[in-house]
Amino acid sequence: MPERKKIVLKIKVPTFNRKKIIRGLLLSLLLLVALALGGMFGAYLAIKENLPDVGELEQIKPKIISVVYSDDGQPAKEFAAERRIQIPYEKIPETLKQAIIATEDPRFFAHKGIDYRGIMRAVKEDFFRIILGKTRLHGGSTITQQLARSLFLYPQQTIRRKLKEIFVAMEIERRYTKEKILELYCNQFYLGHGTWGVESAAQLYFGKSVTELTLPEAALIAGIFRGPAIYSPYNNPKVTLNRRNHVLNRLAEEGFISRQQAEEFKKQPLEVLPLRRQAIEAGSYFYEEVRKYIERKYGDDVLYRGGLKIYTTLNLNYQKYAEEALDRGLRVQDKKNGWRKDKRNLLAEGKSDLEKIWLDDWDSLAPVPGKTEQAIVLEAGRTEARVRLKNYTGLMTSKGIEWTKARYLNELIKPGDVILVEVQSVDEATRTVRVNLDQEPAVEGAFIAVDVATGQIKAMVGGYSFKRSQFNRATQALRQTGSSIKPIFYTAALEKGFTPASVIVDEPTNFVDKWTGNPWTPKNYDGEYHGAVTLRTGLEESRNVITAKLLDYISPQVGVEYCRKFGITSTIYPYLSLALGAFEVTLQELVSAFSVFPNKGLRARPYFIVKIEDKDGNILEENLPQTEEVISPQIAYMMTYLLQGVVQRGTAASAASLNWPLGGKTGTTNKFTDAWFIGFSPSLCAGAWVGYDTKITLGNKQSGAVVALPIWRDFFARVIEDKKKEFLATQPAPSSGEEAQTVTNPEAILIEDFEVPPNLVFVTIDRKTGLLASPVCKYPFQEVFLPGTEPNRYCSLQDHLRVLDYYAERKAKEERD
Repeated sequence: MPERKKIVLKIKVPTFNRKKIIRGLLLSLLLLVALALGGMFGAYLAIKENLPDVGELEQIKPKIISVVYSDDGQPAKEFAAERRIQIPYEKIPETLKQAIIATEDPRFFAHKGIDYRGIMRAVKEDFFRIILGKTRLHGGSTITQQLARSLFLYPQQTIRRKLKEIFVAMEIERRYTKEKILELYCNQFYLGHGTWGVESAAQLYFGKSVTELTLPEAALIAGIFRGPAIYSPYNNPKVTLNRRNHVLNRLAEEGFISRQQAEEFKKQPLEVLPLRRQAIEAGSYFYEEVRKYIERKYGDDVLYRGGLKIYTTLNLNYQKYAEEALDRGLRVQDKKNGWRKDKRNLLAEGKSDLEKIWLDDWDSLAPVPGKTEQAIVLEAGRTEARVRLKNYTGLMTSKGIEWTKARYLNELIKPGDVILVEVQSVDEATRTVRVNLDQEPAVEGAFIAVDVATGQIKAMVGGYSFKRSQFNRATQALRQTGSSIKPIFYTAALEKGFTPASVIVDEPTNFVDKWTGNPWTPKNYDGEYHGAVTLRTGLEESRNVITAKLLDYISPQVGVEYCRKFGITSTIYPYLSLALGAFEVTLQELVSAFSVFPNKGLRARPYFIVKIEDKDGNILEENLPQTEEVISPQIAYMMTYLLQGVVQRGTAASAASLNWPLGGKTGTTNKFTDAWFIGFSPSLCAGAWVGYDTKITLGNKQSGAVVALPIWRDFFARVIEDKKKEFLATQPAPSSGEEAQTVTNPEAILIEDFEVPPNLVFVTIDRKTGLLASPVCKYPFQEVFLPGTEPNRYCSLQDHLRVLDYYAERKAKEERD
């Protein structure tokens, strides 16, 4: 067997230079570090370029409230996106500062904006939370970081935003003291239910200033910072209580209080005030007009955040008088229809604990005598009932329930019913109130008052309740006017040659409407006809046939033209029924039209904003009165004098008791669906309308004189009283005799009157016949005429007989229209 040869392979292994290897690794590492540092530096530069200027923090203001001012320059209303009350660092109590620091940033006074220990602790805790399957992780953000995020950045969770947050926080710390940072923090954040900042939150939750908070109360507010949507004592009381107790634990852990104190405080309930709904304020319809105007012209961002100063024409006293007058008038009218069984019952809704329920409409804690409030019926007997009104017990008797058309209370109400009551008296010692049964009116109404010389709207009420309906019936509702439109056609008649003494026969008359070709036979309100009557009597007594004859004479087309001259822009057709107001206008249009008479023939365009300034005081717009001549001063005065007769003797005679120069006109539509009264003094014109939104009847004989006039009269009585007081305040102290005269003679304080223009003459006539008064006349009267148009003969007994009611006893004129 041949011998095998061994083959030996020799492999030459290269030798390595250890120094070269280390040098290469170091170079690679340095390159990687350089690249990383370069990337980080580049990222820093990229982020820094877009960082906000922290120096602007001194100029940063919260979203600034826009303020509405009344006509005397007093703040009356605010528009704000955030309800915030600023408070300086010195007034923030130590307990609240400690609670915030212990919970949000224990090392606040030690770090420079970034708490690295806190970050590592949060990372460690989050690691274990992830293992346990929990998704809500700790943030690790300091107070300064939270402030930076809130003021300058967006809340999205991105690395870029987080880096920006860190840089901004460090810059804030470099520029500002810890005290300033904590002050900004306490004033900046949203703390639930429309409140921003700790002072606003303290007032909402506890009804006190932040300076008066107890430690548990401060702990509650400190706990809300983390999440106001979650930690709400109203929506999530148990969760919020746990959060407050967590803050107390943190205070103990940080050494601000002892563990024993924390345990004692944790035993206390939350004890927050009931959530108070914002009260519907006086002037809501007026302010809504302001809001719509500003939003339409400048945008909602400017209105709610721009700090505008909006100077308006609103007179706060007149607004109060108007709202209270309309409220009373609607309640009186509604009670004529008795009790409605449409009341909500809490027991039927499954809510059994009537002692603990808090109604949404309870917007304050103290009942006020004379005001109406919602109440919950607890017990109801035949003659007595017990109700709950907020935190008070109400006692009610059957006295005064005649309007309900029931004999006993338990026929009307039962336990669990939510009813309306009028507060009669309040006993704070026993926490009881005496109340009378009331009812929210189903009928609606509107009121508006305008300064005749300027057109400034001094008061506006668009309905019974802005909360119930935001529809403004003073400016938006188109309703038939009834007889309240007649003065415009009487004006046309005077300019076409008629005089206040012109005689027209009041008798059944058939017309053919030239526009429609249809026959038309108007009837008087009372169904009576009085034969030959003067133009004055036709207007004072609102005789429909007289107005129809006047419009037929001047033509319906001319009637439409005069409506346009007086500023009525609503759709009107030249029908003969125009004479009785068979077309629709707004209350504001009609009041503006009537203002022509006391303003010497000039119509001032209605407006409600005088001036608007921006937050720096720059004037954005300014409005001045704009007037146009509609009729001559002479015709205007003649109409004013005629309309004074409506108040003194005619359908509005109940207003004569005010003893003031007043004129006006009532109005009622078919089937009594609309009731009007438009009237004026020498300086103010106002109108009241009452009706249902669905145009159903107010009830038989519920005319403008019966329903609307009392509201207008109530308003003007208080306006006149104010004018008298203002006048007396400017006078020197009277002697005892003069003082007695003032008290017994109301005319002694007459401070305004309708000015008589030149080129008019007054002649004594018989008011019924329109002829010069003779000794046998029963109704001598000083009538006004354009020179040359006065009557030229004296009346006789035969002329008296032409007037059917010359010697007759007249019915009560306030029932006429």
